[in-house]
This record gives sequence, C-alpha cells and structure tokens, in this order.
Amino acid sequence: MKKLMLLFLLGFQFLHAQDTIPKSALYSKKNELRVDVLATAFSRLNITYERFLNKNYSVGVSTFFSNSKKAKNDFDQGNINSFTKYEVIPFVRYNLSQSARSFYFAEIFANINGGDFREIVLLTDASNNNYYEIRKSNYTDLALGAAVGYKYYIKDQIGIEFLVGFGSNMFNKDKSPDILSRVGLGVSYRF
Repeated sequence: MKKLMLLFLLGFQFLHAQDTIPKSALYSKKNELRVDVLATAFSRLNITYERFLNKNYSVGVSTFFSNSKKAKNDFDQGNINSFTKYEVIPFVRYNLSQSARSFYFAEIFANINGGDFREIVLLTDASNNNYYEIRKSNYTDLALGAAVGYKYYIKDQIGIEFLVGFGSNMFNKDKSPDILSRVGLGVSYRF
C-alpha cells in the first residue's frame, strides 16, 4: 500500500511539474507571414500565410508567381516543354518536435498550378505533305504531395524556415510537369 501511495504522489508531482514549466510566448502568436528568399533570388515571388491551431498543428496557404526571364527564354527557345507561372498551395503541418522555438515538421499539401506548355505536332496539309508545327497552350493542374522542414525562431517573432518536398500532378500529365518540387528558405514574421 505504501508503494502504491508513493507511486501516486510521484505521479501527481510529475503532472504538477508539467504545469509549472513556462510556456513560450510563441504559443500566443497564432499568425505568420513568410517570404521565400530562394524564390526571390530567382525572380519568383513566394508569399505564405500560416495559422497555428495549437502546438502541434498549423494550416496555411502559399502563393507562387514566376517572372523569371531566364525560364521564359528557356521555354521560348524550346529548352523546356512547360513553364509554371503560378502555384497556390494550401497545406497542413504537424510539429514533430516539442519545442516552440525550433522544430521539425511534416506537411501534406495540394498544389493548384498553371502555366504554359509547348508541343511539336505532326500535321498534314491539303497536298498530303507532312510538316511539324510548334503549338503553345496553357495548362492548369492539381498536385498532391508531402514535405518536411525545419523552423527556428529568433526572439519569438522572426522565423527562419527550410522546406523540401515533392508533389505529383494528377490530371493534365500530357501538358503539365509530372513532378513539382516544394523547396524553400523562408524568413517570417509571427504575430
């Protein structure tokens, strides 16, 4: 009986000690805006809004727009068959660590993406002569994917995030890219 009582008291003390650990100020800040510095270096704009639901889960949406002259020139010269102009990426994240200041996370996302596609088409004229023609068209597709990342906060406000993941387009595989990468190095402000 004494052992049972001692075990109960130690368990109660352990639970009480959990309550006295100071909580991070980050838990009270539920919103975050982020800019991807890697994308900006390549003439792309990637802005993300993230909402923290609790210490384990967050949801958000990331938008990506490309204005890269190099990628557009590569597309126009035939070096690449598709050129992604925009992406809208809703996501759900799960915190894999217990710390609020620095943690690893796993993410699942959907990626609504669109851009330009070029293809070489074999045609026949009225005289039954075959010839090739380059046709450009637009595409829109939906990809599903997953990513992992790491986030670190400085002074409970400024965050640095590294993210890597992949998604697969599901519908227009003849025009859209098969695989989309989700790679980023972001700087954020949490409020």
